[in-house]
Amino acid sequence: MSAAPAPDAASLLRQHRESLARMPVTMRAFIGMEAEKWPTFFPPEKAYLSALLESLASPAAAPVLAGVARLETESGCRDVKESDPHRLQDATQSLLRRQGLLPRWRHEIDQVFQALQPGIDQALYPADAPRRVVVLLYGQGIAIQRDKLWARFRSIGRRVPLRLENASASEPFLRALFASGAPGTLFPSFGLDPAEAWIVEAGETLHALGTAAAAPATGLSHARLRTYREALARSLYKKVLEGVSGPQELAAYVRELDLAPPEGALLRSDPVMRAFVRDVLLGGNGALLVNNTFVEWSSVQALKRAQPRLLVARFGVRDKMKPFSSLLLFSSPRPTDQVPIVEDPFGSFVDVEQLSYYVWLNAEKSAAYRDKTLYLLLAEGVDEMLALRPHRPDTAGHPPAAAGDLPAATLPEVSSTIAGWLGAAPGPLAAPPIAALAG
Repeated sequence: MSAAPAPDAASLLRQHRESLARMPVTMRAFIGMEAEKWPTFFPPEKAYLSALLESLASPAAAPVLAGVARLETESGCRDVKESDPHRLQDATQSLLRRQGLLPRWRHEIDQVFQALQPGIDQALYPADAPRRVVVLLYGQGIAIQRDKLWARFRSIGRRVPLRLENASASEPFLRALFASGAPGTLFPSFGLDPAEAWIVEAGETLHALGTAAAAPATGLSHARLRTYREALARSLYKKVLEGVSGPQELAAYVRELDLAPPEGALLRSDPVMRAFVRDVLLGGNGALLVNNTFVEWSSVQALKRAQPRLLVARFGVRDKMKPFSSLLLFSSPRPTDQVPIVEDPFGSFVDVEQLSYYVWLNAEKSAAYRDKTLYLLLAEGVDEMLALRPHRPDTAGHPPAAAGDLPAATLPEVSSTIAGWLGAAPGPLAAPPIAALAG
């Protein structure tokens, strides 16, 4: 018997009409605004909203919501009569702010989600949920300091010496790791569809190994999105010059922007991906301007929203930071104010050490990745890798890896290790996986 089709937002809200009517009005506004985003949601986001509504509709949720309801009565929020969720949110937030109750309201909302989240996580991510891989790559040109490389992870990871075998340069390194099949293919042995495999990179070398027509993965490249980033910046600059009443008007303008990346900029282009790219560039602090910040923020949002089974985050060399006036998002510097572009390989290393840690930290916050994920940290041209397995026993009962270095491995063996962790059947000519990691 085939599974029932997933509901759309309208049918989901109809299904929970009665519980929504009983819900605190601030929660109802939140649900309504989330439902409006349904067309731009990835499947995990739709599943989460459905699970949240089921949880809120349960009789067990009534005591959890009581604190929010009392605060709304005290503030007068329950007397607000608005059907539009945006206007309802604006009106209730204004009441709470004027009466100095916003901190208490946030505390009560946090209590609600802390109480409901374990049940939602258990429903969405059971113990036998698929395992995942996150690869954090330092692109060639970054000034690697071997004594400081992956410093934050050394105490929890295992070092694997690498035999690069003439694969020191970027393209052969990446090809041996991810594109060992037919020309124009990526991840040929991993058994993933394009929605499950994500590439986020500062440059475009990894993108160039695949073909847009074959859509081997979902990909975001800061370099390939250059003309799109410039068009977004011009649109925002023009709007600011025209005048905006405040952040809410600017946010509404941003929601309506319908600029599309040029053809070929994305490995997989559809309305959901186009909305995602726009949100990432406009929502991430510096993502519009700085390539490695783009990689970090895009990766974090992909982990949170799309939850790919494989994420490859490839950092690169960023430009030297310019004077503050020329970095302003909405500015258009005069020619006499512009500073020549100069790469900063040493500053890039300092940045990506921190940014790669942020990616790992955000993955570990998610029930989709926690205790299910193999993390591999590599630097192109560097003859070592750091591997992090789950700290606790995995779903197959394997204990966490012991401390100490592992035997030297080749890049094809690392590739087979990724495939093995993901549960893909090895090809007849595949290199053996690293036994201590792939089990």
